[in-house]
Amino acid sequence: MKKYFGVLIVLFSTFPIINAQKSNVGDGKWSVGGGIQGIDLFSPKPEFKYGFRNPIFFGPRAFVWKNFNPSFSVSVDLSALFGKKEIDATLPSVNSYKFNTSIGVVYKLNNGYIFKTTAAVAPYIFAQVQGSLISVNPEGNKGFGVGLPLGAGINWRLTDDLALQTQAGYTFGLSGNFENQIFYSTGIIADLKKKAPKEVSIEVEKIITSDTDNDGIIDLYDACPTEFGIATFNGCPDTDGDGTRDSEDSCPEEFGLLALGGCPDSDEDGIPNAKDLCPFEKGISKLGGCPERPIDTDGDGIVDINDNCPTIFGVKENNGCPEIDTDKDGIADKTDQCPYEAGPLSNGGCPIKEVVAEIKEKIELNSLNFETGKTAINNKSKEILDKLIEILKKNPTYKVSIIGHTDNIGNEDFNVKLSLLRAKVVLDYLVLNKIDAKRISIEGNGSKQPIADNNTEEGRAKNRRSEIRISEK
Repeated sequence: MKKYFGVLIVLFSTFPIINAQKSNVGDGKWSVGGGIQGIDLFSPKPEFKYGFRNPIFFGPRAFVWKNFNPSFSVSVDLSALFGKKEIDATLPSVNSYKFNTSIGVVYKLNNGYIFKTTAAVAPYIFAQVQGSLISVNPEGNKGFGVGLPLGAGINWRLTDDLALQTQAGYTFGLSGNFENQIFYSTGIIADLKKKAPKEVSIEVEKIITSDTDNDGIIDLYDACPTEFGIATFNGCPDTDGDGTRDSEDSCPEEFGLLALGGCPDSDEDGIPNAKDLCPFEKGISKLGGCPERPIDTDGDGIVDINDNCPTIFGVKENNGCPEIDTDKDGIADKTDQCPYEAGPLSNGGCPIKEVVAEIKEKIELNSLNFETGKTAINNKSKEILDKLIEILKKNPTYKVSIIGHTDNIGNEDFNVKLSLLRAKVVLDYLVLNKIDAKRISIEGNGSKQPIADNNTEEGRAKNRRSEIRISEK
């Protein structure tokens, strides 16, 4: 048996010598072929060592490969032996194999993992199960036998779609009437349908030349293919242009120093602005980047050694302590118009109180009366408003609320609008006499708040009014 495996080794030893740029057969969807097969039935018998001198039986062979990928195919073989040579009478009789059918798996070695897919010489190994119609000698009885062919072969490329095929192997009998045998075959194999090489090359070109981020550096060489970058950093960005790539820049949007991780140092004290408590004053590390100077804890401009209240913001006039504020309204006594009564700054520190205009203050401001359905101010009302204007000019902190009312005559929606117009007439009169409109508010209540009986003319006259209320800001 060793001499036959030696033949296989010689066949495969030629593979590394030949190489080509084109593909070999076996990469199409289907491959078909045919040729001649020879079978040696004597050499496997242990008592004979004739080798190639033994008779060989010949017959035609046809086959089909279904190629699933560059490595694996499924094969179907059909072969026949139409006769045999005259043999030496000293040789034992052997069975005659008339028709053989095999199905199996092919593993191609030019799959890109073991050998190149473009190799002109494409070796493969295979394993099959074979069924044979057998004529048993010398009796001449016919039967069916099963064997297991194992072997190897080579496709010698002639063109992209056509190759010369040679193969050899050994078949082990799996049934009693199937004798072990050595087989050889040669023929032609052709691909029925190839993959279009143009589509592959276009796709490869697209992958190689694509530039996803449009920065002029193709993705193949771009370290940051989805971010617009610069050639200095292999396509990665440097947003602030300080020579430190963004991925290593602690301050990617601020021009800084490489030694400080790309961050700026405005006062050049070696401490980046982000960590410098005094970024615009050159300082020292132990003081957080601030210069050495007397300590002022509360930041009131009075150093602690001279500050009677070092942790409370104060004033120099009070030796660093806050100004005195007796009524605790946030306004120092020296500027508080009411130092013993809390009030807002807008009112000079005095509390806001409602002002009641009494007779002794020269004016009665209960109401201004109008004629039915009208908004005109009569002379008596003008006298009252003139006195009001005098008071407002003398007291700039006073503000005025004007509320219009009507009697119950007419539709209520109309009365509301009429009451608001009456209040608006009063506002216009005050503004005309240089009273700031911001100090005046108006409101219309219609007939909802009568102060007299609406069933009498006298009562309705009293109800047709605009009330004026004065308060401090």
